Amino acid sequence: MMKRLSILSALLLLVSCGPSRHAIHVEMRHPSRSGLELSGKNISVIYGAGDSEENDRISENMADAFAKSLEEEYGTGEGSVGLFCVDGSLDRYSGRDSLVSLLIQTGSDVVFLMDMSSDAEAASSVRPVKVGIYCYDGMDKEEKVRHFTGTRMLHASSDEELVSEAQKAGKLMADPFGPQWKHEQYSIAYYDSSKWYEGLVRADQYDWKGAMDIWIGLLDSKDMMKRSAAEYNIAVACYMLGDYHLALEWLDRSDADNGFPTLSDGLRKRIEARKP
Repeated sequence: MMKRLSILSALLLLVSCGPSRHAIHVEMRHPSRSGLELSGKNISVIYGAGDSEENDRISENMADAFAKSLEEEYGTGEGSVGLFCVDGSLDRYSGRDSLVSLLIQTGSDVVFLMDMSSDAEAASSVRPVKVGIYCYDGMDKEEKVRHFTGTRMLHASSDEELVSEAQKAGKLMADPFGPQWKHEQYSIAYYDSSKWYEGLVRADQYDWKGAMDIWIGLLDSKDMMKRSAAEYNIAVACYMLGDYHLALEWLDRSDADNGFPTLSDGLRKRIEARKP
């Protein structure tokens, strides 16, 4: 009986030596409603000109607003989403080979080709605009051209109103390509010491680089469980910073040193889902 109690006490001691967990709540960016993942990619928007002066004005302003909306979500600064104009019908540019050529010419990862035509016979105050958007993502393994269509009604009785309406329409057209945000919870492992708490505070402030620096400083521990906890936390930080391959490497190291199956498996699934 005494021996059983001793074994039980030892087991409780081992459990108590494990790390505590702290929940971090994050709004995470997910692919757009269109299914496109544009985060971290160079984007260009191309529109056609030469149909008529009025249609050119509509096309230019719609494409400009479309590009600026994408820039707000994915760009690195003003002008980071390129806006280009080509002459003539866009039909000859909509094939895969042509879009790949445009991708190379613009130095982009993703190119949007916007084909817009206004009904010249419509009443002057209401202009139906048919829109076709071709998209090619050079980083997409499927290597296929995506095609989106729609119609926008522009209510305008002057050039100023026409420009304003075209800008509004372009912004609305960009909505399906903007990221979706979802609330997610992640666990951070920590121990009862000032350094671990400092890393926890940085993580709570979403200072992932600062937190990672602290956790890297804890890797020299001879305690395999503590080292594994630090490596797991570093994997979380790499994931948050968008470096999914490095996150997997740190997670593999954590699993090899000791591992926390519940935490590790959950993070690994999230990394695999986002990894290109």
